[in-house]
Amino acid sequence: CLSELVEDYNRLVDLARSRKLPEEACQHGIATVTNFGTFGLTWGTPIPLPNETLILGLSAGVKRPVWSDETQTFIPVTEAEIDLTFDHRVVDGGGAGMLLNRISELLQTPEAL
Repeated sequence: CLSELVEDYNRLVDLARSRKLPEEACQHGIATVTNFGTFGLTWGTPIPLPNETLILGLSAGVKRPVWSDETQTFIPVTEAEIDLTFDHRVVDGGGAGMLLNRISELLQTPEAL
């Protein structure tokens, strides 16, 4: 359930921020999310940690003009790069592409969660 995931995530973030996260909580992961956008970076190349399958990298949002066929004008749209690096021995490229597409959809329409 999403609410349980958010609750567990918040608990782990609080422990990490207070530097009380137990070592075992940092082991045996298969995926990482890294947000280099926190530092204002608009792109990056995330590299999975040893024994991890994939890493998702999030960049800073940037406003760009996008043409609207409906209004026949440019409208400001915030866009951000997302990058997925994965171990092709474990994950097929098609599956990774579908995952990245789904993440993109959910970031654009969070109410779908």
